[in-house]
Amino acid sequence: MILTKGLIRNANLTPFKTAILEDEHCYTYGQLAERTAKLKNALKGMGVKKGDRVGLLMQNSFRYIEIFYATTAMGAIVVPLNYRLALEELEYVINDSGLKALFLHQEFLTLIPHLQEKTQSVKNFILAENEGIESNIISYEHLIAKENAKAQDLEYDEVYEEDVAGIFYTGGTTGRAKGVMLTHRNMISNYYQSSVTSFLDSNTNYLHIAPMFHLADGASTVNVTMVGGTHSIAKAFTPRAFLEAVGKYKVTSVTLVPTMINMVLQEPEFDKYDLGSLKRITYGASPMPLALLKKTIGVFPQVQFLQAFGMTEASPALTTLSFEDHLLFATENNQEKLRSCGRAIIGVELKIIDENGNPTVAGQIGEVIAKGPNIMKGYWNMPEETASVIKNGWYHTGDMARIDDEQYIYIVDRKKDMIITGGENVYSPEVENVLFKHADVVEAVVIGVPDEKWGEAVTAIVVKKMGSTITEKEIIDFTRTSLANYKVPKSVVFTDELPKSAAGKILKRNLRDQYWKGISQKVN
Repeated sequence: MILTKGLIRNANLTPFKTAILEDEHCYTYGQLAERTAKLKNALKGMGVKKGDRVGLLMQNSFRYIEIFYATTAMGAIVVPLNYRLALEELEYVINDSGLKALFLHQEFLTLIPHLQEKTQSVKNFILAENEGIESNIISYEHLIAKENAKAQDLEYDEVYEEDVAGIFYTGGTTGRAKGVMLTHRNMISNYYQSSVTSFLDSNTNYLHIAPMFHLADGASTVNVTMVGGTHSIAKAFTPRAFLEAVGKYKVTSVTLVPTMINMVLQEPEFDKYDLGSLKRITYGASPMPLALLKKTIGVFPQVQFLQAFGMTEASPALTTLSFEDHLLFATENNQEKLRSCGRAIIGVELKIIDENGNPTVAGQIGEVIAKGPNIMKGYWNMPEETASVIKNGWYHTGDMARIDDEQYIYIVDRKKDMIITGGENVYSPEVENVLFKHADVVEAVVIGVPDEKWGEAVTAIVVKKMGSTITEKEIIDFTRTSLANYKVPKSVVFTDELPKSAAGKILKRNLRDQYWKGISQKVN
């Protein structure tokens, strides 16, 4: 189970099959393997060796794929960096991982003097752009142009399946960022586990538009390459960039988070674009409100939908709600199952346990724990944190869920996101699902804020439809018809925009911090 084997196989069997589409760049699998072999040799010439860490501070690019395969083919370790991190956070990740080389886009060139001063391990900065950009650092294309390697020269060195292939930092949204170590075996295992329901094949034309540094999309680098599909690439997500890319490249498959889907549907010129090639949408990373899911299914009648639930520590998938599930439950009265994240994928064992570690009964809320060949090796430089989440071979996810009699799993919240008000547990997605049913609500998030009487008060933060005159009282009254009184928001805050990560996740922590500032105990 070595990552390089997938690219080598397709370069040998289908060398003229299109592998890359990005703007003016179009490369076959033979050409992709040749460029990757050249980059691998160039990295070696820089002194990069097995076990060294190579960073990517880049927006989406076909070079991401080349760097990924060139680095892992020699047994070095890729470290994708979240380009939306604050400078201090970037410093921490670079120093913690000990990067030896850093590939970056021109948008980040101004950071180099600061990083040279604050980070001592980086020996080479490489500009991952086309020729012709003025810079005093190494040019990517100049670097590989000096190498004479051919496609058949691409091979993996003394690399073993238990070697770490990548360190993927969790982003720091829950505190200090943790580097998740994933091995070749972890990532290839998750490809095989997911392939049973994803149905990717050589005819797949996959659009990388979610950030490639995030494993929700980054895993598709492996999966699409393994089946010999085509990687179409848009530099960054906007609703219009998505719509244009689907039509331009004739995209068949994409992974989006619910926030992105909602933004696409809200695009005023949505109806002007040809989306007829699109066959599959995978969604995940955060709960999809049922009202939004049903609307999306209606807008894309030709598309098969797949929900994936997981996390970086699982490489990343643990469960799927299949295409067949979406069809079945969308047409029957049993639509409640559309709120689930499906069932465990093949090769993954899942349990829901209570606070004493005992398995829960159907319907009882507990913590999701998982075991399988896709579970991470551990956290980089954090043995204590690793031991705190991997116990007796089981990874403790921190996600709270319930399971039904048919083994469908319903994520109700993160442990940290659960609101305790007056001694009652409120799971924010339940309230958010109700808010999304209101025609004037574009986006909504629910958090707990400090309250002297209740400990925490349920608070809704809402982006309303442009031109809407909906009031706080009207929103509260609307939710009261569907929720128990203790779950009804005590207040509603209207805002023009919700803070989001580069992966499109709403940053609840940022919102909570505004209310809990100066309060040491985060749960009352």
